[in-house]
Amino acid sequence: MGVPMLRALPSLIFALAAASSLLAQQTTTQPPEPPAQTTAPAATDDKPSRHEPAKVSSRADLVLVPVIVTDKSGKHVPGLQKDAFRVEENGKVQSVSIFEEVKTEKAVFAAANKTPETHSNFTLQDAHPSRVTVVVLDMINTPWMRQVDAKKQLTTYLLRSVTRDEPMALFGLTSSGLRQIHPFTTDTQVLIDALQKVQLSLSSEESTQPPENLTNDSTSQQENNADLQQMNDFMTDLDTIVTNLYERQAIRQTLHSMTQLARAYAGIPGRKTLIWATAGFPFMIDDPQAFARMGDDMRLEFEQTWKSLGSANIAVYPVDLSALDFSSTSLPSATYGQSTSSTKVNNIRGSDGMKSAMRIPYDKFVQQQMTLHAFADATGGRACITTNELEKCFATAVDDSRDYYLLGYYLDAGTKPGWHKLKVKVAGEGLHERSRQGFYMPSKADDTPELHRLELAEALTSPVEYTGLHINVQQLKNANAQAPASSAGDKKPAQFLLAILGNSLTIDPEKNNAIDLEVAAVAFDRNHKSAATTSQSIVTSLKPEMTQKILETSLGVKQQLDLAPGRYEVKFAVRDNLSGLLGTLSLPLEIK
Repeated sequence: MGVPMLRALPSLIFALAAASSLLAQQTTTQPPEPPAQTTAPAATDDKPSRHEPAKVSSRADLVLVPVIVTDKSGKHVPGLQKDAFRVEENGKVQSVSIFEEVKTEKAVFAAANKTPETHSNFTLQDAHPSRVTVVVLDMINTPWMRQVDAKKQLTTYLLRSVTRDEPMALFGLTSSGLRQIHPFTTDTQVLIDALQKVQLSLSSEESTQPPENLTNDSTSQQENNADLQQMNDFMTDLDTIVTNLYERQAIRQTLHSMTQLARAYAGIPGRKTLIWATAGFPFMIDDPQAFARMGDDMRLEFEQTWKSLGSANIAVYPVDLSALDFSSTSLPSATYGQSTSSTKVNNIRGSDGMKSAMRIPYDKFVQQQMTLHAFADATGGRACITTNELEKCFATAVDDSRDYYLLGYYLDAGTKPGWHKLKVKVAGEGLHERSRQGFYMPSKADDTPELHRLELAEALTSPVEYTGLHINVQQLKNANAQAPASSAGDKKPAQFLLAILGNSLTIDPEKNNAIDLEVAAVAFDRNHKSAATTSQSIVTSLKPEMTQKILETSLGVKQQLDLAPGRYEVKFAVRDNLSGLLGTLSLPLEIK
């Protein structure tokens, strides 16, 4: 019955369990003394990558709402003032504290390594809001033939967009998780070459299809009709169970991959575009307890996904690959970009947003389409519903992030957890706006040490580096590192200085400039097995002079791993428990 997804689960679970076991044994760093004391965090001279004034960050929750405003011809409307906008949350008018008309530049990435010894997870050359586009080819929720068509049309778009010179990264969503096809580049031919090498796969639904007949022997069927009927019933029930298992895992894998992508690009300023070529999966985003009527056991993934997408300012543009016939459509091309795909879907959506999944008749195909619209609505993107206009979908999605307005307001202290609806109104004749239609507020009670360890463990196994915290790592060369291997396992110490840039940290002024960090490092050998681990917690209050020094430079943390001679990949992960942001970085290491 096709088991690539199930086969991948044990290794992932083992890796997360091992990392969680490590993080459960963390040590807590005491308040830092002068830098001479090596066990305490120290300010380093690594300058922040973003050109902005150093400041103490508070823990107030800020809701950012990018708003695209166009005229009747679809062109950006410049020069609007703050008083032209009205923001409502669950019908209540909000006081806009942040307002800016944003004109983005294409992202320019520097070399990943500043020097052969120093590595960074943040390679943008400046802090100006940048345009980046991430394309995800969904092979876990999409039938194989639809994948083939999407691959062809994406290639056509790339061939015709040579002069656009826009940075784009390609990913694949497979049964084993997120896979990077190619990192950001403006070279379209490089992207085309990488795309052509992608090996497509059966979707989760296709890999569970049972054989049509248990036997071809008609005589046997006649003689054992009762037994065969019983066996067929049994196989039908088993197939239903297996299909549901695959579908649940596909949903979980998709949500987890969305979270990984959001955390990977959270540190890039500006509105990011995520083009998701998929057939979708059925659930309603405003009801975390209704994953296609599957219960609420995936609530954590649900909350992490929407919190991460919102915090990272990522707009999702789903491309619907579920149509039965790509060559024709019952919808005129003019319907591209509108909020409905059919009268039936329009009725389900309703004038006040999505209806609860528990109040409408269950229709898997319709709910799959609703999922695509829901992702687009909630993040400020648009759903592409006519696959014969896929090229136009890609082009429009990229152009949407060129010019927009950024509005922001602070949440009240008593804001309740759950899904909050947003509505933006713009004063002016003939103006059209598009923005996020909601955000998810997780429960504060769910922010536990166990959750911190789980997120840190997942970060260590993620295929992409997280940029919520900007970090540099330098391997230290000293006498100890050059010492001969010890008799206890023939291991040598490898020491590193981890620098967390101060302007990406959260420092709580209401608690004497408190910081709360968890740091971990894992060395993976050639077989991708953990060879050495280390971790620590840094929970302390900073003196004013130390606070200012860290904000202007960075917080330095020393890490050591004892390793036998060989080649390794060392991965570092840092979680800021005051903001929930994560930063990761990996580097190659050879112990001689």
